[in-house]
Amino acid sequence: MFGDDLQQQYNGYTICGSAESVHNGSGRYFAHASVLLIRPDNTCVEAYRDKDHLFIFDNEDEAQIVGLFLAELAVDHFVPPPAYYLTPMNIGWAVDILRRAADECKTREIRRPKLYQALDFLEQTIEPRWLVKRYRRELSGDRNTERQKNQLREALRVATRGIQQACVTLLVDKMNELGIHFRENKAEIDHLRWQLDVVWRPVRL
Repeated sequence: MFGDDLQQQYNGYTICGSAESVHNGSGRYFAHASVLLIRPDNTCVEAYRDKDHLFIFDNEDEAQIVGLFLAELAVDHFVPPPAYYLTPMNIGWAVDILRRAADECKTREIRRPKLYQALDFLEQTIEPRWLVKRYRRELSGDRNTERQKNQLREALRVATRGIQQACVTLLVDKMNELGIHFRENKAEIDHLRWQLDVVWRPVRL
């Protein structure tokens, strides 16, 4: 997959360490780390990628070893569990992703594929769609100052609350409809009730 890069399995992921040349033919290298997840359908998700500019190595093998170590640290401290990428999308899961992103947007880069997957799912699922588009719109551009980050967090929290209310209405309507034949639909109703509990979790102030 990555040629001669160092690879190993770690906590459900494939972690990779590679050496990236500082300049072509310079003989000096940066350490490059990546964390991959191979899904059951053999598609590959890159959960993390980073290149360490702090240290330059004269030995390619050393750079690869450090890259592998950085990938291991990422799995331990930054990358969510594999279930984050493997769980099928539903309303509860999608709202939980949006809520976590709103809470954490000041401390990490939230614009990741899973967040956009959740937005795509909700935009196709709930009405009015502008609630989801409002959240997506706030993700454009970079927020570098503390004031800009605070404004982003508040805007995402407001957008998340609107989406939560629309999802609650949708889930309750579905449960009421299925409740007409409760015994036959009990398993699905219980699943929708679990999603409703997740959706109702408040956005932190």
